[in-house]
Amino acid sequence: MLKLATNLLYLQYYQCMEIVRNDKFYSYYAEEKIRHSFQVAGAGNYLLRHIEWFKDKSPEYLIMVRTAILLHDVCRFSEIAALYNGIKQYDHGVAAYELLRNTPLFNDIRIRLPIKHHGHLIEDFYADAEYQNLSDELKKEIEYICFVVRDADKIANFNMLAHEPYFVPLFMEVDHEITDADLQISEHILQSAFKGDTVPKPFNTLGDRAASLLSWFVDINYRAALDYCDKLGATEWVFQMFEKYCGNQEFKQKYVAYVRDYFKNHQFIK
Repeated sequence: MLKLATNLLYLQYYQCMEIVRNDKFYSYYAEEKIRHSFQVAGAGNYLLRHIEWFKDKSPEYLIMVRTAILLHDVCRFSEIAALYNGIKQYDHGVAAYELLRNTPLFNDIRIRLPIKHHGHLIEDFYADAEYQNLSDELKKEIEYICFVVRDADKIANFNMLAHEPYFVPLFMEVDHEITDADLQISEHILQSAFKGDTVPKPFNTLGDRAASLLSWFVDINYRAALDYCDKLGATEWVFQMFEKYCGNQEFKQKYVAYVRDYFKNHQFIK
């Protein structure tokens, strides 16, 4: 299954490159995303070895989960092609769900549903009508797989930003000389940042984007994911980025304390 999943991933990548190969930005974007897919797979392998719930699962079961992790961005490439062609409203998670639903080998709800919602708010996953109609046992199983996909994705993104600094301006959308106004925090983020969730869009300033990046930690589910971020040196880097780009001193002090307290007291899944 993993070999065929890899083939499908590369097929989507090559189809995208046929469209964007003459554009420096979009071709590099696609190249980064094929690399990202395998980095997420590597992070997922680490998590599956360290999370208690998966330790007694069969090799065949773990291959199914690893397939979900590997294919999480399988339609990111069609999204890149859509962006290149001026189509901005494209959800690569939903597109992947439809692709896998129509591919018999991968038409497994334990694969396609976590992929569908890997980039959404977790509330969207729980509100999904298909998920709500499942048995409690299957709900829990898919939830744990979804958590692995989401955490592995975050680990890879944190690691990329921490150790490949040329990606930071793209993520932070730094394309001009930074002013004090860029470092402010929007009111809707000031009002919502301490509610135990990622901060909501829109991100109007660099400060907003830095707060968003730090808030990703509040969406991590497994203790092993947080431990791995620490091993990669990514955790403290994210705090440093937030402190660099947040110009609201009162909010900065409170939100740093809030996230660090979350690390200590939240009941992460072991």
